[in-house]
Amino acid sequence: MQSECSRLKEILEAQIEIIERHVDDHKWFMQIADRNEATRDFIEKYGFIMREFYCSRVCEQRFTCEIARQYNPK
Repeated sequence: MQSECSRLKEILEAQIEIIERHVDDHKWFMQIADRNEATRDFIEKYGFIMREFYCSRVCEQRFTCEIARQYNPK
């Protein structure tokens, strides 16, 4: 079984793009004063969703990757 993601750079780039686009709204909605703290909170709350979506729906290796299969049990 594959224990490491070979597409980690692409996942992180996608997550950074999403976080940058939404962190200021998240900061305001959650009433968090510090942007870094808002980023940490955003990742804590939504990071698993971004990873699961990428691995099960976007990644080119999702059909052959054992890690991705755990997110898409079909």
